Amino acid sequence: MNNSLKTKIIGLIALFMCCLVAGLSYVSVTNTLKRGETRLHEYKDMLYKQKIDSMENLVDSVSSMAMLMPEEEAKKFVRSARYGIDGYFVVIDASGNMAVHMDQSLEGTPLSNIRDADNNVFWPKLIEQCKAQGKGTVEYVWKKPDSAKSEAKLSYGKFIGKWNWIVVTGVYLDDVETAIHKEENHIQQEIWTTVERYLFIAALALLLMIAAAALLIKRYITKPLDSAITKVNTYASKMDATVTNQASFSIELSSSVTEISATMEEFSSSATLISDHSQGVADSAAQTLQKTREGVGEVEALMEKMKEIYNDNQVNIQEIVALGHKSKEINKIMEFINNIASQTRLIAFNAALEAASAGEAGKRFGVVALEIRRLADSVMESTKEIEAKIGEIVAAVSRQVVASEKNTKGIEEGLTYSERTVSIIYDIEKAADQTTDAIRQIVLSIQQQQTAGEQVLTALRQIKEGTNDNTAMIEQTKAVSKELAILAEELECVVDNGKKLNS
Repeated sequence: MNNSLKTKIIGLIALFMCCLVAGLSYVSVTNTLKRGETRLHEYKDMLYKQKIDSMENLVDSVSSMAMLMPEEEAKKFVRSARYGIDGYFVVIDASGNMAVHMDQSLEGTPLSNIRDADNNVFWPKLIEQCKAQGKGTVEYVWKKPDSAKSEAKLSYGKFIGKWNWIVVTGVYLDDVETAIHKEENHIQQEIWTTVERYLFIAALALLLMIAAAALLIKRYITKPLDSAITKVNTYASKMDATVTNQASFSIELSSSVTEISATMEEFSSSATLISDHSQGVADSAAQTLQKTREGVGEVEALMEKMKEIYNDNQVNIQEIVALGHKSKEINKIMEFINNIASQTRLIAFNAALEAASAGEAGKRFGVVALEIRRLADSVMESTKEIEAKIGEIVAAVSRQVVASEKNTKGIEEGLTYSERTVSIIYDIEKAADQTTDAIRQIVLSIQQQQTAGEQVLTALRQIKEGTNDNTAMIEQTKAVSKELAILAEELECVVDNGKKLNS
């Protein structure tokens, strides 16, 4: 237990370094594996390309030589051509049959019936590539000559248009697999070398970090702990004195809180009464505002009716004035009729004179002229009576116009008074609305004040409870200060043992 602090710190540092080195090693090994896979793939592609290039050169050489010969000689030439240990050539015709083979018994055999050691048909794939691209490759498994073992084999074919031949040759890939296996072993060896290198570096770094941690612990932890222990002892003494002062203050605070709580309870009761009365005033103000708004509506309706009466009166005045104009026009017509009657009377008088001078011959005409004169006189008397009646009508119309104008002035004054009344009621409504808002604000403020008082009262009760709890905590703090002094002594012992261990 004496050196547990130092051991824990060193253990944590060692654990961190181990995790760091493990992470770096994992990343390095992963990258090495990826590079190895890429290099192995590239190496395999290179070996395949070398095989294909070699077969392409051999097929080109045989094809160029065969095209210089007649077809039968070319078949013999291809049938006998050899390279390496077991290298040979075959020819496939346009129908997909074996045209040339070193084993002449196979010539004419359909290649679609030939399968490799894994029972796969492979020749049609090569034929399709050659017809589409002029050349192609196919990989399959075939039994190796002089061996009971089947090996992977790669064949290359090229199309020759002179006879519609496909010249094909193939090589076994056992040497490629051997080379790839060697490359895999080489890559694995590199990986293990990398892992060993990182493990060595990690072990060395871990030792260096442990040594540095021990030095740092001695310099930055052990020495500061000595001064910390001294300060802890000092603080423990001061804490004991402070706790004693806090105990006396807590007692005084508890009594003060009790007195304030009683005062706040009385204040809360008064605030409740004020809030109730204020709410009644607010309700009355709201009712007054509602009645005022109803009065505004009634006055506005009255004003609308006054406007309608005013508009109707204006229409009546216009109609009466129009009637007066019509009466004057009738008077003019009657004057015109009177003039015509006067002229007719004059003409009838002249006709009577002429009839009298004519003797017996004009006697009847004189009677007619007399009757026309009487008719003219009757018309003139009637027109005079009509003019008199029309004059009476015009006078009545004038009196009616004057009376209507007086009514119009009265209606206009009524409208003016109504507008003033509406304006005054609007002001009353606005003032009532503002009063209602003010009373609501007062009620809200009183309610908030009441709530605040209740909150203060609750806070005071909590403070009182807190003082009681604080008194208990002070006793606990005293005990803790004593334990802190004991802990300082134990820590001093630990530091002394650490110093001995470092020395």
